[in-house]
Amino acid sequence: MASAVESSIEEFAAGGEKLRKAVAGLSHEQLTAFPVPGTWSIQQIVVHMADSDGIGIDRMKRIAASDNPLLIGYNETEFAERLCYHDQSIEDALALFEINRRQFVRVLKRLPVTAFERTGIHNEIGKVSLASQLKKYNEHLEHHMRYLVDKRKRVEKT
Repeated sequence: MASAVESSIEEFAAGGEKLRKAVAGLSHEQLTAFPVPGTWSIQQIVVHMADSDGIGIDRMKRIAASDNPLLIGYNETEFAERLCYHDQSIEDALALFEINRRQFVRVLKRLPVTAFERTGIHNEIGKVSLASQLKKYNEHLEHHMRYLVDKRKRVEKT
């Protein structure tokens, strides 16, 4: 039976394909539509996932490689508002998400199980472990997938 860490790594590895499949076949108009006013478009969700994963993977690398590194939070709403998410390439965002995960999975699979107990200090929430961050980024994708799937259903009806 696979350990919880092995299962988390496999879930993390599958995330790229999952996100890509979720947006396959949508037009630019559908990707940038706001079917639920006051929330992000599908494109904004995808670009957010690429940005967030980049930050998350950096945090996990720091935990794995350094002793109690400082991990800095960020405001995702400011990123979405100020980093021109609708002007970015969704294909590039998907590729970044997939490649970053695929590359980091190679590292995760080679770490000793004790490495997942290593910790860093997040400036907003305190001590976090490599295992908890891996779980968090798996849950983060699932959280946004629920919204993405709902928005896809809505834009496909229009």
